[in-house]
Amino acid sequence: WAQHRASMKAKFPEGWAPPHKLSRAAMDGLRALHAHDPDTFTTPVLSEKFRISPEAVRRILRSKWQPTKEQ
Repeated sequence: WAQHRASMKAKFPEGWAPPHKLSRAAMDGLRALHAHDPDTFTTPVLSEKFRISPEAVRRILRSKWQPTKEQ
């Protein structure tokens, strides 16, 4: 993880700010596709279908954050 963190720091020196952001529904759909069939819906395939970077897909799949009712 340290090597990945260092490479991300070199790649994005000012922090992570993706140019194309997905809606909450799109993120949920992305997670559902990957959960349904991870062998078919790999990170590269999902990044092509949703037109976002593989790094964005990886971050969405890792994220467990859910909005509260107040948000």
